[in-house]
Amino acid sequence: MYAVKGRGVFVRQDPEPGKYHGPITNYLLRDEIAREARAAATEFVDLSDEELLAREAELDRRWDVVREEHQRLYGERRKVKREKSRRGLFLPPLHDDYAEPDMSPSEKLNTALAESKKRRQQRP
Repeated sequence: MYAVKGRGVFVRQDPEPGKYHGPITNYLLRDEIAREARAAATEFVDLSDEELLAREAELDRRWDVVREEHQRLYGERRKVKREKSRRGLFLPPLHDDYAEPDMSPSEKLNTALAESKKRRQQRP
């Protein structure tokens, strides 16, 4: 929201993230692109045009394999999460595995409340 004296109060539409950059951001983006271009130029200076194109083609082929594997794993993981949810296994355990086994949950709760009360009373 913004106000213009004598005209009223107006609501400005939120800019889309990444769509509009201020001058400092534009400078930083241009600087980063130039830095990456210099690094690439020094890394690939010994490659001919054909070798560079062949390297790009090989990377594209490898990327396709990686992307397919990622999609397969993502789908499998999603199925496992759905099954966990269906079984009710997505919640954390309601007990502390490291606590004393002979204490009942109500005793643990009462002990924790008593300790909390003591700490509050000891504050200055």
